[in-house]
Amino acid sequence: MPKRPENLDPAHNPSRLARRNWLQTRLVLFIVKHTPKCREVVRILSESMDRPLPLGLRLKLRLHFLMCCWCERYAQHLRFLRQAARAFPDRVDEALPAQRLSPEAKERISRALENDSA
Repeated sequence: MPKRPENLDPAHNPSRLARRNWLQTRLVLFIVKHTPKCREVVRILSESMDRPLPLGLRLKLRLHFLMCCWCERYAQHLRFLRQAARAFPDRVDEALPAQRLSPEAKERISRALENDSA
């Protein structure tokens, strides 16, 4: 018998749809089949910080959040970090380390990156 994915187990997943009865089980399996996997959701959420997502993709994320509370929490954490960063733009210098790279070190790093990309 094939092993079930862990994220579908109700004991370990406090999501809204956590396979508690036959209908929820079928609904979760449908959502799993038609929405991105968790790893892809993380990538999509990161992209959503840079650009607005299309409506279809936003709907797929919402469906995924119904069965995966961990991705939903990750999205909440990203929103919190974004709000915190926007709240203190004038204090960014305090968060930076006191030591800065010398111009020579910056040039060496720049050359190394150019050589790696070539």
